[in-house]
Amino acid sequence: MHRVLVPALAVAAMAVASSAAAQTPPPGAGGGMMRGPQTLEAALAFQDRMFDRLDANQDGFITADEMAMLTSGPMAAQGGGRMRAMMARADTNGDARLSRDELHVAAEARFHQMDADGDGVISESERPRMPAPAAPPTVPTAPMGGQDGMPPMGNDQPGG
Repeated sequence: MHRVLVPALAVAAMAVASSAAAQTPPPGAGGGMMRGPQTLEAALAFQDRMFDRLDANQDGFITADEMAMLTSGPMAAQGGGRMRAMMARADTNGDARLSRDELHVAAEARFHQMDADGDGVISESERPRMPAPAAPPTVPTAPMGGQDGMPPMGNDQPGG
């Protein structure tokens, strides 16, 4: 029973935390989670909160089982698959477990990559842009019917 309850609580806590984070940006952030932190200090604090939410068994490591929630359900729709891939790349020692230190190193590297002018702040112009959604395909339609544009009726046929 305990093994089922802990992951269920972790999922519920993550969902509540994600909802709250989307409404209230972390200190130093320019907006919700999608916009991300503006300073390195805020980025590391955000990573710590994320680490604590994902480390369901509180053993100091995030494993593939704990990251599985990122690629299903509502978390997948919110970019969880991308987050899981990023976290997997952060596992620099290849032990299939992500430590807080590994996550910090990856977050710091990503921050410095985004901070193009090196001023220690991610400005709006330095933020990655989300691609515009693809426009739905248009389906050409052929003109219908006779001279008035109306489709022919069954009794409008010649000889009928």
